[in-house]
Amino acid sequence: MSDDFLTFYADPGEDFGWCLGHNNRLVARGILKMWETAHELADKIENDLGVFADTESPYLCDGVDPELMKRYIGRIVCEDFRIYPWKVKALKFNPVRTARVIGALTFLAQRHSIELVLQPASIKSTAVAGGAEELFDTPLHENRHSNDAIMHFVYYQGTTARGIDVAVPNDGVQGKDDGGVDD
Repeated sequence: MSDDFLTFYADPGEDFGWCLGHNNRLVARGILKMWETAHELADKIENDLGVFADTESPYLCDGVDPELMKRYIGRIVCEDFRIYPWKVKALKFNPVRTARVIGALTFLAQRHSIELVLQPASIKSTAVAGGAEELFDTPLHENRHSNDAIMHFVYYQGTTARGIDVAVPNDGVQGKDDGGVDD
């Protein structure tokens, strides 16, 4: 079954990686600052304005019909944030800004009846096995956050969108994810 809407995929953090997908097609991708991304997403959802509605967007993927950018956001797939027991001391007095922006996305989703899917950081090895690297932007280091959002796109399309429930490898196991620390 084909969706008539866009899905927003998120790798939240101070440098916020994102991408837009229409079904199994990557439409746009990029990196914005944390709160700029949240505001742009709110503008798209609430007013159909902003970067995510711009058919001339510099973030548009090559070969994609710019008219796809005009579709509404009907789903948000976002990397989740966890505070792992072994990181508690390191997070003492940390304002956990990443968790706050995920809260903002959760609020937007709830307020506008948009499906929200939270994925652990540990999906990345499965996404790479599913071919995510073929979609990566280069240089890799400078684009690592948008490439992480692309991994959430590939994982979702390869599993959840097909009705496949895959056990996420090593979820919450020390050393297998970012350890719940803002970046």
